[in-house]
Amino acid sequence: MTTTVSNNSTTQSTLGFTLRAIVLGTLFTLQHQGVNAATTTTTVEANIVSSINIVAQNGVAFGDVSTSSISGTISIDTSGARTATGGVTINSNTTGSPANFEVSGDSNGLFNITLPSSVVISSAAGDSMTVDNFNSSPNGNGQLGVGGTQNLSVAARLNVGSFQPFGAYSGLMATTVEYN
Repeated sequence: MTTTVSNNSTTQSTLGFTLRAIVLGTLFTLQHQGVNAATTTTTVEANIVSSINIVAQNGVAFGDVSTSSISGTISIDTSGARTATGGVTINSNTTGSPANFEVSGDSNGLFNITLPSSVVISSAAGDSMTVDNFNSSPNGNGQLGVGGTQNLSVAARLNVGSFQPFGAYSGLMATTVEYN
């Protein structure tokens, strides 16, 4: 009987050893897999800002002018004052005005102003003149106020030819504002 118990004990001992080896191997494998993988977290962020907008209140208006055999210019500044050179005369009974815009966006936001280099204006008959020397107030850069708005005035110079044909002339100018 002793031999039978001994064999049974040996079998149980071998089986126990085998089971322990399997469990330890499984634990080692699970621990080893954990060493090869790592996980962490980080933030995802976004900052939504208001867009900058520009709304035209009125365009540049040089008013009524008279021409002669000598070409000249009419300039209007950002305050609305007009000056003439050459053979061009300003009709003082009519007024002129710079273009006026309202810029809106972020409170205290800084922005750049881009004006055209020149614009061609035409009459219904197809005659044309060039407007150039655009400048603005504020000039080049602006800053929106605490309420998020800023007035923008744009001045220019009208180049009038000698004996420029009579008529009403008009055209379009682009004015761009963008955040710094």
